[in-house]
Amino acid sequence: MELSIDTSTTCAAVGLSDKGEFVSEHRWRSRQNHCVELVPAIRELMRRAGVDMGGLEAVFVARGPGGFSALRVGMSAAKALSAALDVPLVAVNTLDVEAAPYLPLGSPVAAVIPAGRNRLYLGSYAATPDSGPPSYEVIQSDELARLLSPGAVVCGEAAADCAQAAETAGARVAAASPPTRGAAALAWLAYARLDRGCSDDRAALQPLYLRSAQVEMARRTWGAAG
Repeated sequence: MELSIDTSTTCAAVGLSDKGEFVSEHRWRSRQNHCVELVPAIRELMRRAGVDMGGLEAVFVARGPGGFSALRVGMSAAKALSAALDVPLVAVNTLDVEAAPYLPLGSPVAAVIPAGRNRLYLGSYAATPDSGPPSYEVIQSDELARLLSPGAVVCGEAAADCAQAAETAGARVAAASPPTRGAAALAWLAYARLDRGCSDDRAALQPLYLRSAQVEMARRTWGAAG
C-alpha cells in the first residue's frame, strides 16, 4: 500500500493506492492551514481504509510548483514518514499530475495552476510522448493565448479562468472544476517511477519552485525559522 500527499495549492489531497491502483482518497480546500490539516487528514484516510502506518510500502508526494509554504508542509510530512517507516519516497511534478488524465487524448496539453499576481504555472505537453519532453514555466496570464497550440486541451486548477485565451487560440478547456487534481493520478505516476526502480533521496529532495522571487522568499522564510 502507498500513501500519496499533495499540498501544492489550496486544493489538497491525500490518498491510498495498491501498486499504483487507486484505493481511497480525501480532498479538501485548505485556506493556508495545510500544517494543521494534513496529519488529521492522513489519519482519517487510513482509519476509513482500515490501514495502519506499518502497512505502507512507499510514500508519494507532489513536489510542485505551487505555494512555497504549502509545498513545504507536504514535502516535510512525506520525508518524515518515509524515513520513519524506511520506505521509498517518490516525488512527481504537480503539473504532470494535472496533465495525466488528458495525455491519452492525443492532443497537445497545457496544464495551468495559479501562480498569483496574474501569473500562471504552465506545463506544456506534446500530442505524443516521442515529440519531446514537457516544458515548465511561469507566465503572465495574458501570455497564454499565444503559447497555446490549436486543438490543445487546457486543464488544471486555473483552466476555468483561461476560457478566453483558449478560445482565442483555438484550444479547448477541460470540463473539470477545482479540485482538478486527485491522489489517483499522483499515485499512478509515482508508482510507474517506483516500478522502474526510481525513487528520491530524502535528504536532497526539495519542492520545485519556478519563480526566482519565490525561491528567494522561501529561503528567507525557512532560513529564519532555523
